[in-house]
Amino acid sequence: MKLLVTIDVEEEGLFSGKYPREESSASNVFELDALDSVFLELNVRPTLMVSYQVANKDKSLKKIVSLKDKWKAEVGAHLHHWNTPPIVFDEIPQPTPSELMSVDLLEAKASSLFESLSNGKSKPTSFRMGRFNLGPKMFQVLERMGVKVDSSISPLRKSYGGADHLMAPPDPYFPNPLDPREKGKSSVLEAPVTILPIFRGVGKCLDLLSRTGCFPEKATEWLAMNVASIAIQPAWVNLNVVKTGVRLHRARGGECLTIFFHSSELVPGMNPLNPTKEAVQDFIKNLKTFIRWLQTRYEAKSYTLSELYPVYEGQRVISE
Repeated sequence: MKLLVTIDVEEEGLFSGKYPREESSASNVFELDALDSVFLELNVRPTLMVSYQVANKDKSLKKIVSLKDKWKAEVGAHLHHWNTPPIVFDEIPQPTPSELMSVDLLEAKASSLFESLSNGKSKPTSFRMGRFNLGPKMFQVLERMGVKVDSSISPLRKSYGGADHLMAPPDPYFPNPLDPREKGKSSVLEAPVTILPIFRGVGKCLDLLSRTGCFPEKATEWLAMNVASIAIQPAWVNLNVVKTGVRLHRARGGECLTIFFHSSELVPGMNPLNPTKEAVQDFIKNLKTFIRWLQTRYEAKSYTLSELYPVYEGQRVISE
C-alpha cells in the first residue's frame, strides 16, 4: 500500500470562521518538530503544503527548508486564494469560490505563491487548493504551471467556498480538466484525500438529491460528511474508524492512502480538534500508532506527492 502524509502548513486564524485578507502570523510552523518521533522513527517522508502567508516570511520559510532536509520531505504549494496577492476586493462572502474568479487572477495568485516558495530555485510540483476549492478554472492553471500532482479533491464533500466533489474517486487518477471529479486525460495526477463512500454509488445518489433542489444544501453536506462516508483521516476520527476504513478501501481494491492535517493542530487551542496540550499529544500518538499499523499489516510504503507521479504515469491516457 502507498502512503502519503500531507501537512497543510499555514497561517493562524483559519478556524475562527473568518478568512482575513491581511497579513497573518505563522508561528505554528515552529511546533512541527514535535512530529520528529513519527517521521524519523517510521521513515515517513511527508509533503509540506505551504501557504503564501508562511512562504513570504523569512524565518518561517527557513524553518520549512530545515524540516524538508531533516525529514527528506517535499515542499508543495497550498494556495489560499482569499489572502494570496494580488488581492481583489468584492462583496462575495469569503472565501470566494475559485470558479467565480478569472483564470488570469487565479494564475497570478498561484504565481505569487510559487515564486515565494521557489526562492530562485526549482518551483513546487505538488499542489493543494485552500478549502479543497478546486474546479476546472484552477485545474487549467495547474496544467499551465507544470504541477505534476494535485491533492485538492475531497471525495464525498460539498460546501460553500469548496467545489462539489461528491462523486470523486478515492484513489489517484488522471482527471478530466473540464471536470476534475472524473477521470480523463490531464497531465496532472490527482491524489485525493482518502474519504470512502459507505457503499458504491452513494456519491451519485447525493449528487442527484442535491440537484433536485428539494433538499437543503446544508442537509446534503451533513449527510455526505456524517452518514455516507468514512474518512481515513486520523486527525478527524478515532483509530478504530480509520482502521475500518482502510480494510474497506483494500477490500475494494484501493492501493493508496492520502492523509492530511494542518500545522495548527500541533498547537493547543489553535485548532478546535486539539484544544489542549494533551489533545495534541494524543493526536501525535494516534498518528504514529496508525502508521506503524499500516506498515506492519499492509507493508505501507511512504511517498511524497511528486514521487507518486511515475508510479501512476503508465495509467495516463494521452490524447491523440
